[in-house]
Amino acid sequence: MAELVITDVDDATLEKLSKQAEAFGRSLQEELKIILSRAAQFAEVRKSAAEMRARLGGRHHTDSVELLREDRSR
Repeated sequence: MAELVITDVDDATLEKLSKQAEAFGRSLQEELKIILSRAAQFAEVRKSAAEMRARLGGRHHTDSVELLREDRSR
């Protein structure tokens, strides 16, 4: 596995991250790995969402509230 070194982290930010890690019962290193992993996953989701918006762009979409009300009234 790769090693990552981050320099010049603001003291206040480091303190917040340390407290967050402690609150979840994790080490700072474990917490940072989780944060980075989630950020990478989020980037993939955003890309997929943008592709979907591009594919669906220009189409007429029905309000889902109307569809739900219609379905419930049956």
